[in-house]
Amino acid sequence: MAPPETPYQPYADVHKNVEGPGDARPTALQVVKDCDVIGKLGDKTILVTGCSSGLGIETAKALYETGARLFLTARNIPKLEEVIDDIVTKSENKSYPRPEAIEMHLDDLASVRKGAEEFKTKSGGKLNILIHNAGVMATPYSKTKDGFELQIGTNHFAHFLLFQLLKPLMLQSAKDSSTTSRVINLSSGGHHFSRLRLDDINWEEDYNKWQAYGSSKTANIYMANSITRHYGSHGLHGLSVHPGGIFTDLSRHMTEEDYAIFGDFEGLIKTFKTPEQGAATTVWAAVSPHFEGKNGGRYLEDVGESAPHPGRESGGSGYAEWAYDDEAEEHLWKLSCEAVCVPNVD
Repeated sequence: MAPPETPYQPYADVHKNVEGPGDARPTALQVVKDCDVIGKLGDKTILVTGCSSGLGIETAKALYETGARLFLTARNIPKLEEVIDDIVTKSENKSYPRPEAIEMHLDDLASVRKGAEEFKTKSGGKLNILIHNAGVMATPYSKTKDGFELQIGTNHFAHFLLFQLLKPLMLQSAKDSSTTSRVINLSSGGHHFSRLRLDDINWEEDYNKWQAYGSSKTANIYMANSITRHYGSHGLHGLSVHPGGIFTDLSRHMTEEDYAIFGDFEGLIKTFKTPEQGAATTVWAAVSPHFEGKNGGRYLEDVGESAPHPGRESGGSGYAEWAYDDEAEEHLWKLSCEAVCVPNVD
């Protein structure tokens, strides 16, 4: 895929002079209002992973107001049911369908397969928008139940499998509705930390938790680009999102030394967003008419399409020089099909 020659950035002005969490940058709910989809997506089915905390909650909360049928996943179902209760209780509209909970452990492909089957049964075989929101960051070295390094296994392979299992539903839903089905991957400005480590995808040698995280976030971008290349002509597009800096449970493994990597911490904090603001770009990718039938395979940030910023060594504005690489993307696609045991067919 090729990046946009002129990135579309409808909220550029409010991102020029940031004042910290809660400033003028839009929230996810504001995006839903701006896109004029309050109560208007009752014919859509949406699945979001990782909704028991952080950005997942805010993403679900905003999308609930569209009237879409929501399916939310988490490891802890009692906690997720509390989240759902809160979303429904606090909404002014009581006629929307209650979001449905699905248990899914992304460090276990058997759990992903089980969750996908449950979704197929409950959804009636319909899926218009799939949001891969869940993830881990900067974890000590460990492996998933299937033997993958934890970050690439959770952030990429589990979501790749989930997409492959639900792909037929998304293609059929696009055909039936004559609208574009969308897969949205939560990447990160942290993809600047590392290119994709294709020769040692599981970091068996010289593990570096930040580089491993960066590699997994690059994989998220590549997967979204590849989805558009493989299935864009059939009404199925992929998008990748950098939500921005937000204090969530994602940072639970960070130490004081880790924070020191980012230099001027007080200056950095000023760029951070609230979780409601952090979910805005994801929701924009899900509901904006800008992506209806076009503009797939884009890396998004600050509620707009990102521009290049090659050479950065850490997260932040712009995508790395390796973010668009057809050859590496296809290498990852083939490797991923083999890793999760699905056929490499379109």
